Amino acid sequence: MTISVDIRTDRPRNTVLRRALFAGAVAAGVGCLVGPAVAEATRLLVLASAFEHRWPSFLVAVVLLAAAVRLLTDRPAVRRRVLAVCAAAVIGVVWFRMVAFPVVSPDWQETSRTAAPGGENRYLVVEEGSVMIDPLWRVSVVDGWGVTARQWPVGLFDGDTADRALMKVAWSGPDALAVTTGDGEVRTVRLDPGNGKPERELSVP
Repeated sequence: MTISVDIRTDRPRNTVLRRALFAGAVAAGVGCLVGPAVAEATRLLVLASAFEHRWPSFLVAVVLLAAAVRLLTDRPAVRRRVLAVCAAAVIGVVWFRMVAFPVVSPDWQETSRTAAPGGENRYLVVEEGSVMIDPLWRVSVVDGWGVTARQWPVGLFDGDTADRALMKVAWSGPDALAVTTGDGEVRTVRLDPGNGKPERELSVP
């Protein structure tokens, strides 16, 4: 008895999968390169969250590229070389994330989120991190909701000296913030009533 299997129906499916994987790898690679710049230019919260660091999109691009090459070519030599390069890249990214990243990145952690008074669709975000032994604070305002929400930077504070540390930040109105630093000075930052953009970004000398 002869058993025959028609594999022609699998070919279109495999072709679609190959193209999808390759397109995904290209998209992730482009995102790794230009995503942070686009996020900074637009201030969209969804982009800022996705592209705050480049290594996740780079890792996705490498994995998808390896899978695409595995399906695109039947040449063992090409497969081995590409997969070896991709494996080395993945190992490098994992090493960076586990060893180098905690040293060079503040590893921001959100510590408070306060809604604006008056029921505005706006809130104040305070994040804390550290580089080596110096504490850091990052203050921002998020205005809007969903995919159109924008995150505006208010200030970055370095606690290497007590005078420059962030002591308190609070709403002083629907469109204004009061920022208190370690030297006791209270700085007022006014926001655009329409989009929440601060009139200035604080830099404590």
